[in-house]
Amino acid sequence: YAGGMDRLLDGAQGNPNMHRMVSELDVMDVRKDHVLLGSEACHCPTTGYAGGDLSIAWARAMRNVHTILADLAAGSNGFIEWNLILDSIGGPNHLGNLCDSPVLAVPHRALDAEKDFPAQLSFEHAGHPFGEVHGDNKTREELNAEGSPAKYLDVGVVVQPMYYYVGHITRFVRPGSRAVHGLVGASAGDPEVRTFRPKGQRVAGGGINDLARNGIEVTLWPCEGSTRQEWLLNEQKQLQVFGHDWLGAPTTSCLAQKPDKDFDGLLLTTCNIDENKSGLFEVLPVEGKQSKVHIVSSNNKKSCLVVQPLRNNGGAYGPRGGPQVNVGSCDHPWAEWGFDSITGEITSSAFDALGEVCLTTGWPFLQVGAFDTSATTAANGAVIVTNEAGEHANYVIKNRDETILAASIPPKSIQTITFN
Repeated sequence: YAGGMDRLLDGAQGNPNMHRMVSELDVMDVRKDHVLLGSEACHCPTTGYAGGDLSIAWARAMRNVHTILADLAAGSNGFIEWNLILDSIGGPNHLGNLCDSPVLAVPHRALDAEKDFPAQLSFEHAGHPFGEVHGDNKTREELNAEGSPAKYLDVGVVVQPMYYYVGHITRFVRPGSRAVHGLVGASAGDPEVRTFRPKGQRVAGGGINDLARNGIEVTLWPCEGSTRQEWLLNEQKQLQVFGHDWLGAPTTSCLAQKPDKDFDGLLLTTCNIDENKSGLFEVLPVEGKQSKVHIVSSNNKKSCLVVQPLRNNGGAYGPRGGPQVNVGSCDHPWAEWGFDSITGEITSSAFDALGEVCLTTGWPFLQVGAFDTSATTAANGAVIVTNEAGEHANYVIKNRDETILAASIPPKSIQTITFN
């Protein structure tokens, strides 16, 4: 943990590595009753309460659940929420590695706390490396309105949105459950209609892309018409994305020219030409194939942008649930793309029988985890739907061709549907 190796198998950042690990276990003929356990489900640095911004606390809750669901889909047998309760800044920690947790101890906020009770106790030596604790400047009413109930604050405890998000898994996906195939597909019917882009519009929807940041993996998912799948081939011939971080500061990143050595795929990197990290690309038509293009690397004329399928056949998500992209031979069908310069979509038909996929920053806004819970005391099945977008999304749950449920999920929220 101290060396940072946990991030190489993290569901948010290193999910393809988890698929590789599961595949290697099969190759090594490891016993099928082995246990693969994610031991550190957490989010750093410091806490949502310390950040003092509602969007930070909710974004961390969404990120944490995405990580857990992705690991379970890849083949993990469970997860451990690394921190159950910490102090207001995410400590104490002997390394000063301050992280978030579902519950925070804030005894100085209790109604019966002495007037001069310190906001930081003597065992906390980290100080305030990330600035003041903004949550301490908010009233109980303000925190209650943001999702941290006043009744717990009154006894010196902050219950953060992360607690309620992870409860959608722990309450309904009980020990003995297993992940089954589940993936948010593209909208049915007119191919121009996307989940977040209504028919007749050419602008990406879903709200701000908070994954347009250096170090985020570039993957492929079914097309949803969102800002996480909107790309610009700029004047410098870089493939560029735009967004904002959780604090509202504008961000921009570009597709890297070389695969990352730890993740074996292309990440987002700086667009600064002088640093020579971003790829330079030309979009050239594929001879004899209408509407198909090669995205040729100007750094290496013999290489093109290519699909890199996941090992383990994508686990419970299937092959379209997050395959990577890389640079490789232009002769392979996986080097053929569709590029709509108006919508910014870059599409691939590498998994044509299952449907096209779109080049995505990290992962899509709308996600799902499906579980067979029949071996537990719970219902026979559970489906967890998360929406990280700033807009609502309509969806239909299908079991093969049978429609089970038609519903809608509000922006930045989570739903669990159980089936008997």
